[in-house]
Amino acid sequence: MFGFGKTKPDTAVPATTAAVTDLGTAHGRISLEKRQVISLTKTPKITVTISWPDTTDYDVYALVQYTDGHTETVSQFGTKEDKKFTAITSDGAVKHLGDVKRGGGAGKKGLADEVIEIALNPSIVRIVPVAYSAQSNGTGSFRRYKVSMTIDNGAGDIVEINAKDADNNDRVYSCVPGVITNGDQVRIEKLEAYSKPGSERRPTITKTGEVRMDAGPVNAYK
Repeated sequence: MFGFGKTKPDTAVPATTAAVTDLGTAHGRISLEKRQVISLTKTPKITVTISWPDTTDYDVYALVQYTDGHTETVSQFGTKEDKKFTAITSDGAVKHLGDVKRGGGAGKKGLADEVIEIALNPSIVRIVPVAYSAQSNGTGSFRRYKVSMTIDNGAGDIVEINAKDADNNDRVYSCVPGVITNGDQVRIEKLEAYSKPGSERRPTITKTGEVRMDAGPVNAYK
């Protein structure tokens, strides 16, 4: 479950420039606290899993930034302006493995999850996963539903982000738990950024790695 501090709307949240505590390289399973970073040993496949109780319905998408400056989005739904979406980047490196509906976690102790699979290549700079709860799902709270994110390199090393500081506001619909940066290793920072109450606008990411909440298009009504 990831936490979100009270970030002002439309504020840039640095992912790489603010003072953070570097924990070195992950070995085994480790849980990040706010403003901590850690590195995972790079493997051919990294998986990002966001989970929640299957009595509700969340959606997951990710912004993928490239060295040439452009950003692509992998998702299972579009925006209000453009209903089209793609579940895989144009280079095939990052893909969303499928939408999970309410009740879709049967047999998994009441949990549902959506997975983003990553095969890093040198043209990818960073990846920003986003969890989203549409207004059409009804009001909810990321704290109450204990949404969680794990990043797994498939070699026994797993980084989890827990929601110790999540806001109780039932009208917070989008959140960015952390930022994944490509390099010699896979750098993970717990960011704890969330949208302003009532906003269904997507975040954006600047060329310098700053996440801007509520700065993108409005999510399509689901």
